[in-house]
Amino acid sequence: MIEEKIIAACGNDCAACPRYTAYPYEKTDEELHHTAELWMKIGYRDHIVTNEEISCTGCKPENWCRYRVIKCCEEHGIKTCSACCEYPCDNIKECFSVTKSFEPMCRKVCTDDEYKRMEKAFFEKEKNLTGKTVRSDPTRKEDLRIDYSIRKVTIDDYDAIYELWRSTEHSRRALNPVDDSREGIARYLKRNPDTCFAAVNDGKIIGVILTGHDGRRAIVHHLCVHPDCRCMGIAGHLVFLAEKALRKEGIQKVFGLVFKDNETANAFWEQQGYSLRTNLNYRNKSLNEQIPAGE
Repeated sequence: MIEEKIIAACGNDCAACPRYTAYPYEKTDEELHHTAELWMKIGYRDHIVTNEEISCTGCKPENWCRYRVIKCCEEHGIKTCSACCEYPCDNIKECFSVTKSFEPMCRKVCTDDEYKRMEKAFFEKEKNLTGKTVRSDPTRKEDLRIDYSIRKVTIDDYDAIYELWRSTEHSRRALNPVDDSREGIARYLKRNPDTCFAAVNDGKIIGVILTGHDGRRAIVHHLCVHPDCRCMGIAGHLVFLAEKALRKEGIQKVFGLVFKDNETANAFWEQQGYSLRTNLNYRNKSLNEQIPAGE
């Protein structure tokens, strides 16, 4: 059995990855199909993909990556994130955190041997890159960790999510008295019952995302994480699950509106792969005098 490590730019150990098929780590068709089934159970995919899609011969700059790790390393002339003078940047921290969020489900659905392999392949990124974990200083807010779960939003959550939206300036600016009233949110959830999610810690909602669609395109509304719970990967996890739910409903494209002066949010959405459209003018018209048309 081959014991060497093949460390990817983000810290994954490709040699341990059940998807990795480069020589001498070839997999049988049966092994790849089993991995595809496992990926669906864990939540990495919303259906069982083909063996061709599940197999991987290593990350390449042209491959799609939510965090653009390979592309970023190529631009900096380095092989792994740990060689970067900005390591650990917010982008790779988000990558570490979202990866870790899948660990509980891996423990639940994997056999002991499968989990050990997954742990070695994906859950030791920081150790593989530097020999230690990045978030080791308990006095720094961004180094803190909290346990949370994510579930679908219901109208019973209205008071809690409205309070959350009111907790930050930019979220408050986006609210209006009609669409964001209890009646307005109830109407929205009735149309989009499976694409809106809340992150919950100790019974309290600490993050929320509303996404809906018209059958063709989807839009993100009011993504918000409590100020005390940011830089922990929660926002990225919410976006990941919302996009997964939209794909399941046949939606191929999603967009969102971000205030120009919200630099933090614009940087976050850029990291999530949401490109800035500069060839369009966004126009809207209010059909209700209580809803301002905006600047």
